Amino acid sequence: MENSMNETEAHQSFRSPPRRRRSTFFERRDSIVPHTMSENVNPTKIESDVNERRSEDMTRYYQKLLAEKEMWKKEVNERRNKYHDLRQQYQIAVKAPSRSRMSYSALSNEDIEFLKGKPNISKLVDSQQKLHKSVLETRALYRRANELDEVILTQSENIVSMVTDYILENSTIGPVE
Repeated sequence: MENSMNETEAHQSFRSPPRRRRSTFFERRDSIVPHTMSENVNPTKIESDVNERRSEDMTRYYQKLLAEKEMWKKEVNERRNKYHDLRQQYQIAVKAPSRSRMSYSALSNEDIEFLKGKPNISKLVDSQQKLHKSVLETRALYRRANELDEVILTQSENIVSMVTDYILENSTIGPVE
């Protein structure tokens, strides 16, 4: 009887997987997230910790706001100073009888060179139109060159195929086996 029980158990073990122990999924584990409620922790202590964290966060936020406020104050003062300087230059330029007394400190070097150069606008427009016309001509020439390349290529292929056909038709040597 014992032998038969062992044999049936052996056959069952081959047919089905072994019994598993209880799952450990629902067992309590250490977590990355701190536990909010615990039997040993005092609720007033939790509230005080939360209040401390909030006060720390609020002080950090307050410090950031103060730094941003100071930055904005500096920016406003810089812009005020720049505006004041430009206004003074304008008043001086208006009062001055000649343009030679005007200060160029608000302008960049490129702007000053442009003003001193006194460019001829009509000359610039003419050169721009010539450039546009030459670009269009170049594009047309390129397109025509591509068309001619295609014609020459097809003609060369036709000549090569005619020569090959002539050689194959008039050849006296047969295929070698």
